[in-house]
Amino acid sequence: MSSPRIKPQERSFWGKTSGFRKQSSIVRVLLKIGILTYFLVAVIPSFALEKTPPVNLQADRLYWMGRSVTGQGNAELEYKDIQLKADEIVVNLDSLDLTAREEVDLQIRNRRLTGKDLRYNLRSETGTIQSIRWKEGIFFYKAEKAHFSSEVVDLKKVDFTTCDHSLPHYKMRAGTVKVYPADKIIMKGVTLYLGSLPIFWTPYLIQYLHKENRVMLPNPGYSDFSGWYVQTGYYFYSSAHFQAKLRLDYREKKGWGEGLDVFYESKAGEGEIKTYYVKEADTKEERWTLRLRHRHSLSKSIDLKVRLDRLSDKNFLGDYFDEEYKTSYLQLGHRGSGYNVTVLAEPSVNPDFERGFIERLPQIRQNLEPRRLGKSGFYLGQAAEVTNFRKEDKNIVRADSFLDLSYPFTALKYFRLRPKLGYHLFQYWYTKDQKKEEGYRGMPYQELGLFFRIGGKFGNYSHTVRPSLSYYHSSEIKSDFSLPFSLGDHAKNTHSANLLKLDLRNDLYHRKRKLISARINLDYDLTKEKERFSPLEGKVYLTPPVPHLKHLYLYLLYHPYAKEYKKIESDLSLGGKIWNLTLGLRKYTDDRVTDFVTQGGIKLGKNQIAASLRYDLEGKKMREEVYSWQRDLHCWAVRLFLKNKYGAKLEKEYWIMFYIKAFPHRWIRYHPEMEELEYG
Repeated sequence: MSSPRIKPQERSFWGKTSGFRKQSSIVRVLLKIGILTYFLVAVIPSFALEKTPPVNLQADRLYWMGRSVTGQGNAELEYKDIQLKADEIVVNLDSLDLTAREEVDLQIRNRRLTGKDLRYNLRSETGTIQSIRWKEGIFFYKAEKAHFSSEVVDLKKVDFTTCDHSLPHYKMRAGTVKVYPADKIIMKGVTLYLGSLPIFWTPYLIQYLHKENRVMLPNPGYSDFSGWYVQTGYYFYSSAHFQAKLRLDYREKKGWGEGLDVFYESKAGEGEIKTYYVKEADTKEERWTLRLRHRHSLSKSIDLKVRLDRLSDKNFLGDYFDEEYKTSYLQLGHRGSGYNVTVLAEPSVNPDFERGFIERLPQIRQNLEPRRLGKSGFYLGQAAEVTNFRKEDKNIVRADSFLDLSYPFTALKYFRLRPKLGYHLFQYWYTKDQKKEEGYRGMPYQELGLFFRIGGKFGNYSHTVRPSLSYYHSSEIKSDFSLPFSLGDHAKNTHSANLLKLDLRNDLYHRKRKLISARINLDYDLTKEKERFSPLEGKVYLTPPVPHLKHLYLYLLYHPYAKEYKKIESDLSLGGKIWNLTLGLRKYTDDRVTDFVTQGGIKLGKNQIAASLRYDLEGKKMREEVYSWQRDLHCWAVRLFLKNKYGAKLEKEYWIMFYIKAFPHRWIRYHPEMEELEYG
C-alpha cells in the first residue's frame, strides 16, 4: 500500500501546472522537483487528452493519493464558473468528483449555497449538500438536504421566507421544494407560520418568477351581487407541465359554484382550460362558462393561437370574475424573411347573445416589409388582405390591397424628404336581393414628409430642434354599390383627404442628462371651408439641475377658434432624501373643472406619512382629501388610510391594512366603520 504524498504549508495547486516557492533547504528543493516531475509525467498528459479545464485548488496543506488531491485548511477551489470554500476539499482528477467536509460555501455562477458535507461532480454540475442555506430571488431557504443541478434544485424539509432575521417573523414550511431557476418554485405540503404558530396549510403552492402566480388561498369578501362569499378550492400538481385547480365557492345570494381549471405547458406551447357552473339560488338560473387559451409553436416560423369563450350569457364573466367578455378566434401566423402571413378565423360561438356579430371566416393577410428596388433609392411597400365577413345569413367578401412607392433622400445636407405615391384598392363581392353583386373603391394617395434636424454643442450643453412637416392627400373612385350590411369597426378609411401635419420637437441636454423636452403638434385640414386648424397641443418637461427640484411638467390644448385652453395640466415636483411634494393644476373647460392638486409624503424612520388634496378653485371648496400612514415592520407593513370625498354628500372611507412587503397584492384589510374584513 502506497503512502500519501504530503505537501505542507502550500496554498496553490493547478490541475495542469503547479507553482512552488523557493526554499533554502536542499531536501525541500529536491522534493519539489520530484513532485513537479510527477505532475509533468502523470497529470498534464491526462488533462491534455481529456481537454479538461484546469482545477485550481488552494489550501494551507495539499495531499496527493494517486489521482486524488486533498486540500486542508482554508481550502478554496475554482473550476470554470464554480467557486468552493471549505475547511477540507477532496478532488478526484479523473472523475472530477469532489467532497467537502463540515461548513462549505459554494457559488455556481450567480447562485450561492452554504451548508455542510458537499458531494459534487464538477463535470455534470450535480451534487448533494446537507443543512443548506440559500437565497433565490426574494426567498431565503433552509433545508435538511438538497440535490441540485444546473436545471433544478430539489430540497427536502424546507423552511423559506422573505424575512432575513435569524428568527423570522413568518415562514413557510414544506415537505419538498423544487426550484427551477428563472422560472418557478414548486412546493408540496406547505404550512404558513406566524412566528411558531401555524395558521394555514395547502397541499401545493407554485410561485412563478416571471409571470402571474396561481396561488390558491381562501378568499372571503362581500359584493352587492353575491352578498357574503368565500372562494376556495383544491390545487392538483401532476408535474411541472400539468396542474389543475378545483374551485368550490359559496355566495350568500347565489349559492354554490364549482369549476375545474387545467394548466399545461410543453416545450412547444402552453395553455389553460377553465370551466365554471352555478345554479343561482335566487333566480334558479343555470349559468356557466367554458374557456380555452392555447399557444403553440409549430416551427421556428409558424405559431398557432386559440381563444375560445363559451358562455351562458354575456354578463357571466363580469358578474362572477370581474372580467370582460372577449370574442373567440383561431390565428395561424407565419414569419418569413421580409414578410409575414396571418390566417384568422373569428366565428360566433355564443349564438344566444352574439346576434349581429360580424364574423371573419376567414381573414388572410400578407404584409411585406418595405424593400429597396435593386440599387436604386426607391422602396416598395405592399400588403394584401382577403376577408369573408358573415352576419347571420349574409356574406361580404372583401379584397383589400395597397401598393406604394417611396423615395427617401436628403437635400442640402440637412433636409430629409420622403415622397410617397400609392394606390389602395377595395373590392367587394356579395349577394343582395338574391342577386350576386360586386363593387370597388379605389383610393390613390400621396404623402410628402419633410424632416430636418438643427443642433449644436456649447461646452457641456447640446441643443437639438427636430421639425417635421407632412402632407397627406387622397381621393376616391368607386362604383355605385350598397353593401347588405355595415362593416362597422371593420370598415377602413385609412387615408386623409387633404391634411397638413406639423410636429416640432426641441431637446436640451447637459452632457447626457436631458434638461428640456418640448413638443408641439398642429394639423391643418384643407378639406374644410372654416376652422381648418386643429387644437394646438403642446408638452414641456423640464428637469433643471436645481436642488430639490425633480421636474416641471406642462400640457396645453388650445382651441384657436374658441380662443381658450380646452385642457391644462401642470405639475411641479419637489423632493429630497426623505420627502416629496407635487403641486399641480388641472383645468378641463368642457367638464368645467379647475382644480388645484397637491400630494406629498415624508419618511420618518420606519414611518411613512402621505397626503393628497384636490381643491376646487372656482367653487372655492375642497373636493377630496386623502391621508395615509404606513409603518415598516421589517418584512411586514401596516397601513392606515383615510379619505373624504366632497360631493352632493360627504363620502368617507377609512381602513387599516396588513401585508407582507414581498407580496403587497396579498393583504388583510379591516374597515372599522363596517366592521368588515377583506382579503386580497
